[in-house]
Amino acid sequence: IGNAPTPEFAAMMVEECQRLLERLADPDLQVLAAAKLEGYSSQEIAAPFGCSLRTVERQLRLIRKRWQQEPPP
Repeated sequence: IGNAPTPEFAAMMVEECQRLLERLADPDLQVLAAAKLEGYSSQEIAAPFGCSLRTVERQLRLIRKRWQQEPPP
């Protein structure tokens, strides 16, 4: 038994992430959410977007709110 996820679990996670990103509809929100999921800090995300840290945090709150309203698959 190792720490690595099974291939089936990894595939399920990829599909779920893709589904959630697609539900955001806004390409900017999709890129921002993907960057956060990849482990980038809010500050690291703000620079390429050309926006403030506060804007990134506000957008992340919006993303979380939308995802929390998502019905389970």
